[in-house]
Amino acid sequence: MKFSLNKKKIIIILGLIMLETLAFLLYQHRDFLHFQLDQSRDSLLIKEVYEKGISSLPLLGPRAGGSFLRLGPFYYYLLYLTVLITRSTDPSVFAIPDILAGVLLVPALYVLLKKILNSKWSLITTFLAVNSTFLITYDRFSWNPNMMPLFSALAMYAFLRYFETKKQGEKKSVWKWAGILGLVVGFFTQLHFVAFVALPIVFGLTFVVFILKSKFVDKSPEITVKKFILDIVIFLAVFTLTQAPIIVNEVRTGGINTKELFRTVAKKQDKDTSHSTKEKLVQNLWVYPKGFWISTMGNIDIDYPTWRINPIFDIRCDLFCRSNISTTALASIYWIFPILIFFSVFYKKTRELLQPERIKQKTKNLSRKWNLLALTFIWIMVPWWAFYSLSFSLRPRFFLFSVVPFWIVIGIFLQDLSKKSLGKYIAITIAVLILASNYFETWKRFDILQSASREMRTSYPKDLMIFQDESYPVTLREQENISNWIREKYELEGLGKGKEGIFMWAPSFYYRPLIYFLDQKELTGSVHYFTSYPSSVNGDYYAVTQTGSPQDFFGGKKTNLFTKDETKSFGTLTVYHMSLTDQGKIEATQREKKHIRSKEEIQNIDARCRKTPKPTCRFTWGDVL
Repeated sequence: MKFSLNKKKIIIILGLIMLETLAFLLYQHRDFLHFQLDQSRDSLLIKEVYEKGISSLPLLGPRAGGSFLRLGPFYYYLLYLTVLITRSTDPSVFAIPDILAGVLLVPALYVLLKKILNSKWSLITTFLAVNSTFLITYDRFSWNPNMMPLFSALAMYAFLRYFETKKQGEKKSVWKWAGILGLVVGFFTQLHFVAFVALPIVFGLTFVVFILKSKFVDKSPEITVKKFILDIVIFLAVFTLTQAPIIVNEVRTGGINTKELFRTVAKKQDKDTSHSTKEKLVQNLWVYPKGFWISTMGNIDIDYPTWRINPIFDIRCDLFCRSNISTTALASIYWIFPILIFFSVFYKKTRELLQPERIKQKTKNLSRKWNLLALTFIWIMVPWWAFYSLSFSLRPRFFLFSVVPFWIVIGIFLQDLSKKSLGKYIAITIAVLILASNYFETWKRFDILQSASREMRTSYPKDLMIFQDESYPVTLREQENISNWIREKYELEGLGKGKEGIFMWAPSFYYRPLIYFLDQKELTGSVHYFTSYPSSVNGDYYAVTQTGSPQDFFGGKKTNLFTKDETKSFGTLTVYHMSLTDQGKIEATQREKKHIRSKEEIQNIDARCRKTPKPTCRFTWGDVL
């Protein structure tokens, strides 16, 4: 800690951290790639745009989870630009924007931390953050929420810089930062429902707090209502420009997506009907401590008890909760002490700010630090309590919005500890433990992914970081091997026997990725997904199941419909090549007309949407130009 840092050394260290981050994000990247339901959905859409032309770009982006509300299309446009540059629709290509965002977070986070920490602790905290298992995991695959940490750092920095230049009276700089803020916020709110809802509240509250501080504490002559009008106009003009596709869509459809927004907000508030408001508020007390532990330590072995108030008071701690009680206790301590230090620093800076005998230069630096402390506090508190109704079902991805403020809190905690001789060694020890925990958890994830395409272990730990229903890992390598086997089987045997297309069943998370690989070139249009019963007498049938649970497909009446011709294990998934029994052929004949009609229905969807727009409809630039 005694070495000196100049600008050149800082740039070199940041460069080395960026290279190390890139190495983690690219390690076995394609083979281990998380390519499942949402990723294949986005890839199929962008692949179609690439083949048909830019006019096929959608006006709206991905759906907000569990609803028909669609976010803005910014992430889709990024994916399309990536495909144009690389001239490839390989699944690994779609992860490039997220990988770049993970690397660019290094300088963005460092510059933000420098507003409150010295150079050494800014570098250390940045290094710890980008080496966290949480960020490494999410930055390695394509998904619209994954870029929220980068945009959090950019939005916080732009917001603070705007107020700093406003206070200094630098008009051109003020307008520049107002425009940059409009650009960042405009794109940020299109990444996830949390950002869409929480960010306007965070910045709205902070804006009011900063104005009151500037007027009554700083007594700045620049802070008048009239002097904000032009800034707001610039911000809104740039922000509106980023929302152009959404506005065009709303004009075209009569505001369908806006109506869906209000329905979705109401639905999410009332989604959990099995718990009372009091129970949700109590449970919400440890939602963010849990997220703080998972996102900064990388460990998912944490679970607080659930409190039931009605009809009788009851505290429930299931097997997972009981087996991880020591980790949960440690996580609580890990949350409490940094938060206490954060509030202590915030309180001290507030007292200093209110002292009339402040030195002018000291006031400038003090004001910048206080602004970041206030923004960090509001940024954590708003989403924490705004989404209290989801406290029993809040997923780790929600913390992508708050992970940057979490690391600011940790950075303040470590630097404040290091100011005392003994505290310095404690701070270094804690930093080493944080780094070691994340390295270990990242290694565990890579080890699990390495084995996924080779074997089905007796038990895989359920992935609570990328929350999903399946309790077994599936990688791109495994999916591609399965697709190649089915394709070769169909081309060698199916076509020779007069089969008219591949009919495949697979678990919900994996059928679409497999179709993405299969529905290529000469097989385009010949690959179909079937739910349970056969729908074509001349189809070539395959079932993909979890290796340890073939009964997921082979159960009930289906045992009388198919015979297993060949079985091939690919690790956690196994493929069955099947033939129809006599009963299966009868069932297929009865459903064949329905299958043909369903294909015709798909072709008529666009025509119906143009006539009567619905929330399920998706419009493109070609539809309005």
